[in-house]
Amino acid sequence: MSSHDGKSLETPATSPGTARFDETSVLGDEAPPRGRRGWKALTAIGLVLAVAIIVSSLVSVPYYAITPGSAQSVLPMIGVPASRAHSHTGLVDLVDVEVTPMRLIDLLYFKLDPNASIYSSQEIQGPETNAQYATEGVLDMADAQQAASVVALTQLGYVVRVTPNGSLVYALDPGSPAEAALQVGEVIIGVGAKKVDSPVTLSAALSAYRIGQAVTLRFRPYPSGPATQVTIHMGVWRWQGTGANQQLACVPASVRSPYPIAELYDDDGVLYAPSKQHPGQAVPCIGVIDAEPSYAVRLPFPVNLNSEGIAGPSAGLAFTLGLMQKLDPANLTAGLKVAATGTMSVTGAVGAIGGIEQKTIAVRAAGVSIFLVPQANYATAKQYAGSKLQVFAISSISQALAVLERFGGKVVKVAGS
Repeated sequence: MSSHDGKSLETPATSPGTARFDETSVLGDEAPPRGRRGWKALTAIGLVLAVAIIVSSLVSVPYYAITPGSAQSVLPMIGVPASRAHSHTGLVDLVDVEVTPMRLIDLLYFKLDPNASIYSSQEIQGPETNAQYATEGVLDMADAQQAASVVALTQLGYVVRVTPNGSLVYALDPGSPAEAALQVGEVIIGVGAKKVDSPVTLSAALSAYRIGQAVTLRFRPYPSGPATQVTIHMGVWRWQGTGANQQLACVPASVRSPYPIAELYDDDGVLYAPSKQHPGQAVPCIGVIDAEPSYAVRLPFPVNLNSEGIAGPSAGLAFTLGLMQKLDPANLTAGLKVAATGTMSVTGAVGAIGGIEQKTIAVRAAGVSIFLVPQANYATAKQYAGSKLQVFAISSISQALAVLERFGGKVVKVAGS
């Protein structure tokens, strides 16, 4: 994207009065130098345009452009012990997209690109800072790789031990009590004297505290590291903004605010329901607005999955199938070139992803035969697939394997290994 420097927007300037330059010799020395004035005007216009182009190339705008990336084999990204690896014909492709922060000069370029989609920063990042958003992408990929290892080895009959061990912080409300004490990527493992092993137990432990009450949180780095603790005070949910811009925000209880305290009920879009401690009243909060389960995983042998700089959660399904292809004595893909996209959970469930339009375009360009996509993304993928690419909707690893078996793919379990 750095190659788009605005030159494609320039047009050659020509003077509408070129023939007039010869008139000065007829009018004599006292005649006004119209040609010179014309050149000066054109020079001034050129300078203004040059300055405008330079400025627009430096000014960022709050939008992102999503464009097709590439479909590349995931197999070279997977490392397993040589004694367990198998070589087969056929490939499993990982698909990505290009996410480009936009400058002012990029707006026209990407609006004219039929394969590009433009989203506001709010739609992409929500309330997160650029650093938090980048960290979340790295966490997403690490989570996808962990789930892929668990599911692939389990499907092949290996014994894999998975233990919940905390609540991984994915997003923090700006200005909240938690934002001042935690960072995206840390794992909460305790509240007061209570152990936390998931977002559910985190929420349950916090429900015992009142607005303004001190609470001690224990946390550690992801994926592992020494525990630390910090004491914060419970905040309160308030409605901030007005009209269409109104949104919930967790703010410190000690902060005076013109915005009303929110009384939250168990309706669509509400973050918390009133508990026995707070029936129909304001609800306390700390400001962790997105958390995911954290797991300790013990594999029977080392597995190394290298994303090669690609971030995000949508490679989970591709890594799962690629790892199975590498460890399976049979040939999972039956020699075909298969692409896959979708999040993967340790239970084997496949979830929806973003950028399906651009990913489908990339898959078509790569000459792939079969494209496995989440159920929620199927309609859009089918719309952009063309006549040669076969698209299949799946919601679990078992459905993905069933599709490949229809085309001759095979899985041999290695139970007892």
